[in-house]
Amino acid sequence: MQEGLRCVKIEMENHCKDKDFEECAIKIYLNTKCACIIAVYRAPTGNFELFISKLDTILRKLYTASTEYIICGDININYLVDSDRKVQLEALLKTYNLTSVVNFPTRAHKLSATAIDNIFIDISKMGNYSICPIINGLSDHDAQSITLHSFNQRPPPNKVYVN
Repeated sequence: MQEGLRCVKIEMENHCKDKDFEECAIKIYLNTKCACIIAVYRAPTGNFELFISKLDTILRKLYTASTEYIICGDININYLVDSDRKVQLEALLKTYNLTSVVNFPTRAHKLSATAIDNIFIDISKMGNYSICPIINGLSDHDAQSITLHSFNQRPPPNKVYVN
């Protein structure tokens, strides 16, 4: 483990329901900052209303203003097209100031391309970021890589003033 990096698994198994809402979460402490990373999965046949309800429940349980939140995973909602499900998810995440940052296809299949995998962050706090697809050929989904430039893990250098 990197020096100065402390992480804690968040026990959330009691919120999981196979295919409807599967998740794991971790809190990472970097000097004076804390980030909560939540990975979620909803199967294409999963109960969408249950997914929304359980996501809201865990966010209400975990949320503090001093923590940065990153939600990522395969939610099986195509963010390249408008839909009622996309609107519902965005409305929920907006209450926690979280925004989708994936704006490219994450799954290509024959003649179609969708963005069903996503990353959600608070761009007002972590707005200096870059994101790109990672095409590895190991899955029918491409990975996403996000770099949070403004979430520096090193403390600022001590300033020395000389008269």
